[in-house]
Order: sequence, then structure tokens, then C-alpha cells
Amino acid sequence: MKSEPESPSAASESRRLRYAVFDLDGTILGPSQRFLPGVAEGLHRLRAQGLRPLLVTGRSVRSFRSLDPSTPELRMFDDPLLLSNGNVLWDRGADSVTVSRALPAEITARLVCADVAHTVTETASGLIAVSRRAALAYARAYGVRRKDIVTGALAADHRAEDAVAVTVFGAEADLTEQLTGLPHDLDRISAFGALVVRPERTCKAAAVHEHVRRRYGESHGLSATVAFGDARNDACLLGSAALGVAVPGADQVAARHSDERLSGPLGEYLARFVADRAITAAGVDRDGRALRCPHL
Repeated sequence: MKSEPESPSAASESRRLRYAVFDLDGTILGPSQRFLPGVAEGLHRLRAQGLRPLLVTGRSVRSFRSLDPSTPELRMFDDPLLLSNGNVLWDRGADSVTVSRALPAEITARLVCADVAHTVTETASGLIAVSRRAALAYARAYGVRRKDIVTGALAADHRAEDAVAVTVFGAEADLTEQLTGLPHDLDRISAFGALVVRPERTCKAAAVHEHVRRRYGESHGLSATVAFGDARNDACLLGSAALGVAVPGADQVAARHSDERLSGPLGEYLARFVADRAITAAGVDRDGRALRCPHL
């Protein structure tokens, strides 16, 4: 039996942007830990157009807590926040942390016990450093207070927790022996010379897809999403969203997967953003576009 054709109003509704997903560092937050000009006003404008601002970042819960929660920019985002590249969900109102994907315990044990580098392990409740040097490097990189990173004897109390990431400082580190045969993803953070080991199939696009499905009941939420990012770990999200926007200074991989590459400030782009015309203005053929995320 042939299905009824979709009505014009229903088709229009299915193509309407309903979510605006942002990366944090390098996208809306500058190197001085200050939000970029015009972002607060831009987020307010997106909400006024009916879009829900969502945040997905590589930061840990502890690192995110170092930011001022009262800033108007952070108050604009829906809960829960997607942290650790989407592997951790944090509901700020309930102060509830949920781990959706964790590393195999053997990976954490190998990296922590092996004398190959200085590591900081991220769990749902905190950060565990194998050395003071690692703790200091992490604190400087993410703006976390040094005293909020557990080191020494106290670290033993946290070893049994599920780890969602291990940051390895020292670009010269060779982790082949420790990681061979174990499922994982590996990111290189060139800005501060570190490798980050995450659970296999870690992906911002897949995390947003699953979050929107569970939270808002949308089976194809990415097709109603405009995404903003700057780094390699944003590339899949930018390529899978209905409209992917790479901000100024974006990584080449992220820029290549985006639909728009901004040359001017993000705040100015948001000030003139009109959701109903954004796809057409960017020249994106949504009907003929396939999702580029291999995990969906």
C-alpha cells in the first residue's frame, strides 16, 4: 500500500532547525577562559527563534566546574551537558553525572602502571594524576585548580571507578605496547602536547544523535541541527549535522567537513543568523546529503 504523501506543512516542520549544538573551547570560549563577544546575545537570539542550544565538549566534569556557572552564556544551554566528547552527561540542576561509555579497566591499569608518561585519568567524580607534573600540566591546560586533581595515596580510593578518558602528557610517548589489542580511540591535542585515550567509537555526532533521541524523542535530530566547532573531534559532528559551521581558526579537518567556514567573529554570524533561511543561504543540499558519521 502506497503511503500518503507528506503534507507541505509536515515537510516544512521536518526540515526546520530545532537544535544548535556548540563545542566549547576554541568555539565559544577563548584561550583566556572568557566567552567570545556576542555569544550570549547570539544564544539568546537562537532561543528566540525556537532553537535549543546544546553543549558538547571534551572537558571533564571537574574541568567544566572551573568555569563560572552564573555566566549568561552557560545558563543558556539545556541540561544535561554532554562532556568528555559525549561520554558523560551532567545535569547541573540535579548535579547528576551519568557515564554512557567507559574505557576498559585494563587500559587504565596499563597506562597508569606503565612508566611511559605522565597521565591524568578522568572518572565521573574527579581527576586522578599519577604525578604532580601531570596534575600541573592538566591544571594549566584546562584551567582546573591544582588541588582539585587527586595525586599520591588518595588516588587509590578512585582506582575502581569507571574511567572515561586518560590524558597522556609528553608528545614523545609511545603507547603502542599499552594499547595494542584493546578497544579505544586516540586523540592528539597539539595545543598542549598530549594524547587523550577515550572509549572506542567516541563521537560527538553519535552522542548528540542519541541524546536528542532520548531527551526530546527525535529519531533524526541531527537533520534538525546546526553545529559549531573548531577542532578535529568536531569534524564528524559538523559533517553530520544539517548545517556544520567551522569557526575562525578551525582545524583543517573540521573545516573540510563543514558547510560554512567563518572568516569573521562567531558573534557577528549569530547576530544575523536566521534559522528558517540558514540552510538555503549556505547552499546545502539537505535532501541529497547522507550522514557522514560512521557510528550512526
